[in-house]
Amino acid sequence: MASDSALPPVIGAIADDRDGTPLGTVTAVFLDDVTGQPTWVGLTPGLHAHPDTDEVPVIAPVAGVDFTDGRLRLPVSAAAVGAAPRVAQPDRLTPAEETTLRAHYAGTRPSASSGTASDGAMTRAEEQLDVATVVEPWTRAVLRIEEVTEEVMVPVTVTRQRARIEHLPLTSRDSARDAGAPGTQRETSTGGWVTLYADEPVVTVERRPAERVRLATSWVTEQTTVSDQLRKEQVELTTTDTV
Repeated sequence: MASDSALPPVIGAIADDRDGTPLGTVTAVFLDDVTGQPTWVGLTPGLHAHPDTDEVPVIAPVAGVDFTDGRLRLPVSAAAVGAAPRVAQPDRLTPAEETTLRAHYAGTRPSASSGTASDGAMTRAEEQLDVATVVEPWTRAVLRIEEVTEEVMVPVTVTRQRARIEHLPLTSRDSARDAGAPGTQRETSTGGWVTLYADEPVVTVERRPAERVRLATSWVTEQTTVSDQLRKEQVELTTTDTV
């Protein structure tokens, strides 16, 4: 139970019958379970009834209503509304109750061909284009990860050892040590090899998280023009001369 875009916000409005007789306050609007369009309104007696009342309203049809200056005029008579079958719940109609209500109001509508209408008026119908949007799959997007190789130049400082000969003067202590004490053999060069060291860069690659990405969707609004051919009834007056 809710108001719909096809019907103005009539909750709390005063409802009149087709002749302008006040019927009560609109306290409910019933929508069709399939189409979602308003089909019935609930009327509570009184001109200032509250929409949250627990009183079960009287049900009247929506088709052909006229909403002007805050008042809802129904295409049925006050007698038909007063004699309408009562429903069990204030906010829901069962399929059986809707069938009974349709039969009731169908029997109370004046027939254009029967000549029962005192003013000779008849109802003209026309088609209206009802456009709705439906969410359907359009395309698929897949998040794929590709590896891209790039060359990185990083300067590295390396250290290398080198040999050089340095001559130092002898001191008196060195001379005395070289002369040596009796029985001491002088040190002689053995011609041994000395190992020199040099730094060499070692490159290693370590995989670490770089950034985070996420696949998300967003709505983009586009305007589309819908066109169709609609039919409407025309009223023609045919007269016959009488003798």
